[in-house]
Amino acid sequence: MLWRTSPSATELEDVVTAWLARLMRLPAHLHGIIYDTASISGFTALAAARQHLDPSIRVRGMAGRSDLAPLRVYITDQAHSRIEKAAIALGIGQENVVKIPCDENFAMRPDMLESQIRADLTAGKKPMCVCATVGTTSTTSSDPLGSIANVTRRHGLWLHVDAAYAGPATILPEFRPLLDGVEHADSLVMNPHKWLFVPVDLSVLYIRDPEILRRAFSLVIDILYTPEA
Repeated sequence: MLWRTSPSATELEDVVTAWLARLMRLPAHLHGIIYDTASISGFTALAAARQHLDPSIRVRGMAGRSDLAPLRVYITDQAHSRIEKAAIALGIGQENVVKIPCDENFAMRPDMLESQIRADLTAGKKPMCVCATVGTTSTTSSDPLGSIANVTRRHGLWLHVDAAYAGPATILPEFRPLLDGVEHADSLVMNPHKWLFVPVDLSVLYIRDPEILRRAFSLVIDILYTPEA
């Protein structure tokens, strides 16, 4: 709940997630947080993306607002259902989770992503987040992160990388290219309990700016306030 309630556990979490990041050669600006499942990590990432896009939603919500266009999230039909579930839980709505066509390798087509984003902007919708998958559950396909990152950067969208399944494989040099472009990601999830012999459940969310999470979720009431001085 607070660093001072369990300093050793908190510091150990930071150290271990940093070790894992170095093994995967993740950029130094990604900070790790331990959760139980990739579903919670994905939910948290989408909430952070929503906060990043429009901080007013935290206070005013989304219902009945004529000034707020429908938020859009982009995945493929190979992505895990947790992204759609998170969109449902966050009030974004399942119909606003847009499935981008795949190529012959079941990977997202960046050209079709670009076309869909432009079409949504023309239609008055509000693109929020792209979720790229590294190792899908059904086919183990991986989306081209570098090309997708070019699109998200051009449009100022949050890029979430779902590497829950194949993330651990990138520890091996021959599989590290699967994460080429991850330096542009805003968040990434991987599950050490897949392949790394860690007991279930253990999911690690890496995020570029932890302060966004604090702004999205933090609400300190008087009985929990503790001065740091």
